Amino acid sequence: MAAISRRSLVCPIGIAVTAAAADDLDGTKTPYSYDITGALRVLIMQVDDGTSGTAGIDVVEISHDGGSEWYADDGTAKVGPGVLPITADDDAGTIQASGALNAAGVEPATPRAGWFKAGPYEGPTLIRIARDTSANNGTDWATGAPSVSIIPIGLPAGGGSLTNESA
Repeated sequence: MAAISRRSLVCPIGIAVTAAAADDLDGTKTPYSYDITGALRVLIMQVDDGTSGTAGIDVVEISHDGGSEWYADDGTAKVGPGVLPITADDDAGTIQASGALNAAGVEPATPRAGWFKAGPYEGPTLIRIARDTSANNGTDWATGAPSVSIIPIGLPAGGGSLTNESA
């Protein structure tokens, strides 16, 4: 049976893009950023699919200047609206402190995935996941690490691109 066409011109849902790989302790093996310019929202999925980790923090970072300067998405006017747990109210929900997806040493275990939402962002925007102590409030994972994927919502047709920043 052929697949049903579900493309929507109103609000397309993008394909999940890996922004941080499982067991990449400091993010240097997968330093990817993703262009979300024009996206209405972004879903972020942190999955406990690597070795059980300890003492690491994944931080959502945003750049509005093509990747020269990066800021933790903490809800300040300079950066963006902040990162919220998927279950939070968009208007009154508590923004994740310093754009952190988790507290030190706390990763999704039950259920095995943590879901978050962010956006919309004004103007050109790149997004990445930092898990390096030298980054904005990120912290290297001591052992193991979850993977983190980004799913853009409402990205214009042909938009979005993944960039390896170490290349």
